[in-house]
Amino acid sequence: MDIILTGIARSGTTLSCSLLNKLPQCVALHEPMDPEDLVGLGFPEAYMARIASFFAAQRASLLGSGTAVSKARDGRVPDNPFESAPAAAGLRPSTVENQEVDFGKRLRPEFRLVVKHPNFFTATLTTLLTRYPCYAIVRNPLAALLSWHSIQAPVNDGHLPYGEAFDATLKSDLAAEPDRLGRQLIILRWYYSHYASLLPRDHVIRYEDLVSSGGRALAVIDPDAAALAEPLESRNTSKLYDAALVRQLSSRLLDDASIYGDFYSRSDIESLCSAWTQRG
Repeated sequence: MDIILTGIARSGTTLSCSLLNKLPQCVALHEPMDPEDLVGLGFPEAYMARIASFFAAQRASLLGSGTAVSKARDGRVPDNPFESAPAAAGLRPSTVENQEVDFGKRLRPEFRLVVKHPNFFTATLTTLLTRYPCYAIVRNPLAALLSWHSIQAPVNDGHLPYGEAFDATLKSDLAAEPDRLGRQLIILRWYYSHYASLLPRDHVIRYEDLVSSGGRALAVIDPDAAALAEPLESRNTSKLYDAALVRQLSSRLLDDASIYGDFYSRSDIESLCSAWTQRG
């Protein structure tokens, strides 16, 4: 079975791949495709053909040699693709790159192959759903925003280049918004609204449920995940984040619960903010 995994940037999609790779008949690839190879292809026919070809090539490679292409670090798909501490510029850099990964599994022909991309898969979700089972990971919007503010990535400045490349409305909305946080709120709404309108609710996994279940929330993707009991710790209150920034972002989120209301409540924002202000 070929499976699409998408989700909010910094919501736990890479953690999900790492956990799925613990299962005996599942391989999850972390952002293995080069989006530049997809931009400009005829849509949807050539785009979908390229994705199908990629699935087929990686499936054949895994069955033949046990290897597949994935972003990885030291030959493994990590649970977090960014440094845990800021670099000199004050932001955390990515530590992964595309490489041939040996997954070391004896796979049956019908094994589950999961390919994960947050942005261009979200932008093209309507089309992907015509051929593939699709799942998404979401996260408390305050935690997502805080993570965006800590990393070296376009979303730090309120842009998603490969989301915008496949969604002209998103591109124009972001271009019209001069405020960085305003752009980030547009992006959050874009993610949540896609998943709320296009996916069955049980195909959307909350990061918080993923962590509290020790990974068992992924059983909707692979039933073998029901046996997981990983000692996971939530990073929603990471020491990386400043309490003043937490209060600023919380205020903007509480002003408009329609951004995230299909998956989170104001009390979810308030509780996380409270944990931070007490610490701060």
